[in-house]
Amino acid sequence: MTKIFTIGDSISQGFMSGSAANTRLSYSTLLAEALGETNYRYYRWDERYKTKIDLERIFRALERKFGSNIRGLEWLNAFSVINGVLDQAEDYYERGEGMPGLPVGSPFDSTGFHNVAVEGMDVGDAFMVTPQSCLDAIAKGDASGDGYLHAVGNPFSRNAYRILNPLGDKGMAEFGNFTAVDWLKRCAKEEGVENLFLWLGANNALGTVLSLSIQQTPNDPERVLKASREERSKWNLWHPNDFKAEYTALLDKVVDAMQENKEADWKVFVGTVPLVTIAPIAKGMGEKRVITDPSRPGKKALYYEFYSYFPLSDSAAKDCGKYLPFRDALFIDKTIVEFNRIITTLVAKKNKDLGREHFHIVDIGRDLTDMAWKRNFGEPSYPLPEALQFIYPPIDTKYYDTSPEGDIASGGIFSLDGVHPTAIGQGIIAEEFLKAVKEARPEENVKSLDWQKIIASDSLRAKPITLMRELYEHDKLVKFICSVGDIINLKD
Repeated sequence: MTKIFTIGDSISQGFMSGSAANTRLSYSTLLAEALGETNYRYYRWDERYKTKIDLERIFRALERKFGSNIRGLEWLNAFSVINGVLDQAEDYYERGEGMPGLPVGSPFDSTGFHNVAVEGMDVGDAFMVTPQSCLDAIAKGDASGDGYLHAVGNPFSRNAYRILNPLGDKGMAEFGNFTAVDWLKRCAKEEGVENLFLWLGANNALGTVLSLSIQQTPNDPERVLKASREERSKWNLWHPNDFKAEYTALLDKVVDAMQENKEADWKVFVGTVPLVTIAPIAKGMGEKRVITDPSRPGKKALYYEFYSYFPLSDSAAKDCGKYLPFRDALFIDKTIVEFNRIITTLVAKKNKDLGREHFHIVDIGRDLTDMAWKRNFGEPSYPLPEALQFIYPPIDTKYYDTSPEGDIASGGIFSLDGVHPTAIGQGIIAEEFLKAVKEARPEENVKSLDWQKIIASDSLRAKPITLMRELYEHDKLVKFICSVGDIINLKD
């Protein structure tokens, strides 16, 4: 019997600072430890090779070569350093031991992983994406080969292939058409699953703040449910009706997967969707707008005239056309509020239909909103865990910043990509899921989180990066950031 199985996206996988993944630091791994699960199986990434762009590895490589100040023409050499880090990962996943078809090198064989979360996974991906569909996507991908400042091609498909088929070519006959939900079904039947942690939906909206634009689904659930991932990747904000159709299908498939579960008293802990505009990647600029909070009736919330990437100035954002107007930011937030209303309603209906409270809402979306620094006028109402209340320097949701001497000036909850949590941020999320477990299973012997260990594992805090100010002071880097959406394929 396993105490924990996880289906989710980048946060559940442990995506940090632009790369997949530090799963060993993710909230799900922390939960496994707290629940006493000693055999929690997850893919253990090689620290040297991460898919997408490992910003922490890049920044530390730049720091080793240039110190805390990259002067003038040194930026020409700096881009070569960045390219070197990207090349390492690209070589490994496209031409080396990380290529599709090769086993992941784990001892798990056909038992698979208990954590089948994949960065970039949206609601429909959990029951649509398979190893075979990943191979098909990779085959259709960019065949231009190695290039300057190129990241790993088709990162989502390469990542999902490894998670959904750890055996590589040898596993395709049996697992080639397995989805994340299929792995849940297999594990429930063969091992038994006590607790499923299900947290999806962020990627049905997150692309809006990554691309600073809105490409909405067509309000045609039948079409959306039948669409290929290639077509789906062109959308970055699901119409609520399309979202409802996908989430309904997901819950139906989860219940089906649990029908032969060896554990009769199974529980599903369902995370709500965070407001993507509170992530520090989306920096508020221009005139301030105080309005009634769309997610918390009766409260006021601070918005801005427009939003852009955190290192850019107001003028730079306007000059390179990378910004999201207030109207769009508010529309995105209202859409996510509707996502969460849909999730809560569907979960309540599912419990009623089952005649038993198998599903439990964990309102992470609300918690992160309460935690947001600017949205709450610098007075967040979220009560931090006791171990963090008097930690110094204090932590907040602002973008990570340090002085050239290594003093931490802000941040601590979000990693360098301005979207995904740090190790400490993962601990906060684990704490919220753990509260829900204790409430749903009062008889369970649940250990407290080891906060001393979590804090020590947070590398951005343990060893501050000293060149953060460079992000704000060099025109060449600003231009690089303006083009970053073309370098990183945000959906795959």
